Amino acid sequence: MIDQYLLRYFLSVAETGSFSRAAKRVSVTQPTLSTGIARLERELGAQLFDRGRGGGQARGVSLTPAGSRFLVRARRIAAEYEHALVELSEVADPTLLRIGILNTIPNRIVEDWLIRHRALASGEALEILDGGERDIAERLERGRIDVALTVLRPHHARFHPEPLARERYMMVLPTDHRLAGESEVEAEHLARDRMALRRHCEALPQINRFFVERGVRPRFVLKTTSDERVLSIVRSGAGVGMMPECFAGGPEHFVPVRDFELVREIGLLHAGDAHLGDVNGSGAVSSPFLQLVREHYARG
Repeated sequence: MIDQYLLRYFLSVAETGSFSRAAKRVSVTQPTLSTGIARLERELGAQLFDRGRGGGQARGVSLTPAGSRFLVRARRIAAEYEHALVELSEVADPTLLRIGILNTIPNRIVEDWLIRHRALASGEALEILDGGERDIAERLERGRIDVALTVLRPHHARFHPEPLARERYMMVLPTDHRLAGESEVEAEHLARDRMALRRHCEALPQINRFFVERGVRPRFVLKTTSDERVLSIVRSGAGVGMMPECFAGGPEHFVPVRDFELVREIGLLHAGDAHLGDVNGSGAVSSPFLQLVREHYARG
């Protein structure tokens, strides 16, 4: 096994082309560095440097063919070593919850959780990732987050899914819209309206297909990834939109669309890390923040 410091010596000489400059870079004396390089060459059974006149101590040195080949490996080994150090430094503290929250969970709901979590003074630290469904799932897969609040899919079984709520997609209408007082609306009755399109909506393909099949090709007043921007358009009366019912609660009217049966299931996906309190080996993470999330959805 090659000692890490010998790789540092070798890379410094290769990059500076000088034993003296390399010794200064790694903060050792020149004899110490020369001894280390000689030891490395003995361990590898190959000469790594061509020393110039004067033994190469003051003059430039160059890599031998064997040294050039080893340089590629040495850089890779050094990079992996540094990467490992970074990963170890990022090992989660027992009080840290790294959670991914789907970006189509309303801001006001997340804000309420954070306010209440802070009031608990539980000592639990939060590291929140806001992202799309695919991004969150990928980070959970790589162990970058501990738990995700997102849309549950059939292929998520390995993440110990914990269902919390089922939400309908509803039409959002201005308060003075002609259909605002209806118990439900038909797609055909919205053909004259301009739509605010949520480009990040996980149900966008199904919504588009639903309207097209009914002969409705919406005219767009807005295409955005901001749910708040959609709601502002609706409040202004400039257009209508289609959103999960969790966004209801403002002055806008949320009205079901006849025959549009698609719902989204919101829940938690768990990495199952033991340091976060794996409940009964099920993978369900126990934490003060997640308890607030569970309580919110339990209230309906």
